[in-house]
Amino acid sequence: MRLKMNAFGLVLVSALTGGALGFEPAAGVKVDHFVPVAAGVAQVSKDDSGVSLRMAENAMVVQRGENRVMVDVWRPDDDRVLPGILMIHGGGWIGGSKEAFHPMAEALARRGWVVVATSYRLATEAPFPGAVLDVKASLRWMRAHASEWKLDPEKIGAVGGSAGGHLAGMIATTGDHALLEKDGPWPEFSSRLQAAVLMGAGVDQLQRARESAKPIPSQRIFFEGTVEEKEAVYREASPFHQLTKDCPPLLFMDGELDTPGQRYIAMRQRMDELGVPQRMVVIGGEKHGSWGRAPWLESNVVEIDRFLSQYLKAKPSKEAP
Repeated sequence: MRLKMNAFGLVLVSALTGGALGFEPAAGVKVDHFVPVAAGVAQVSKDDSGVSLRMAENAMVVQRGENRVMVDVWRPDDDRVLPGILMIHGGGWIGGSKEAFHPMAEALARRGWVVVATSYRLATEAPFPGAVLDVKASLRWMRAHASEWKLDPEKIGAVGGSAGGHLAGMIATTGDHALLEKDGPWPEFSSRLQAAVLMGAGVDQLQRARESAKPIPSQRIFFEGTVEEKEAVYREASPFHQLTKDCPPLLFMDGELDTPGQRYIAMRQRMDELGVPQRMVVIGGEKHGSWGRAPWLESNVVEIDRFLSQYLKAKPSKEAP
């Protein structure tokens, strides 16, 4: 086995994870790129990128009752005006925290992004559309503070995992949707995205509920009822059912061990019909929710940076294979 140090301070071992050499997508799934991931990766504290960062924690976006929506921000410590990324954590809408995305946020910031990791009200505090309103407020916060953070307000993407991927999809497909802009600060700023990355995201909550043998507890909390009781809400809360030709380019990412691509078949077909760019990447050996951990972190960062650079940077960091 060969060991080497990369820019993330990870020791890579050349062995491949199980299944990486023989991956076959399920019927109906077109995978644009499969990433075999090195196994046996050990985290070390040293960072060899040579990029120092400016960072702020817990900047307040909006206070709703006793709940505060907060953001953490990173960017290279220089004077360049850079594109931005809003990062949205998962947790089934009922758990999780913005801190889960800190390693990925720092890695992306070192690649030349202004990265903002946001909190949002959980479903136990505010049912749908509470979380959507909160992440849209964080997106408007980015534009309102663009000068302070030397952020290009016309070039902002989003990255979300699991429930966070669903929320990223909701922002991407609703744009300045009147219903989902009904409250929050900085109404003069847009909450439109220019690109988004959805990792392990449920894009059709209506179909997901209908296919489940029994009600999904997190859905019942977030949508305040079962699909039989709240069908219109489940439909409204599904990126697939909000999709129009105005949707920005989307990258769908799944782990090899997380039913890769099967969530997005109808969504991708409809995007093709509408002429909206989309791409599907599968990360070898990865389970649901493992995108922020070794040995999968680096591969996710590389693919996210590559895709968002294509649409948000003048010169992509590298042509996609």
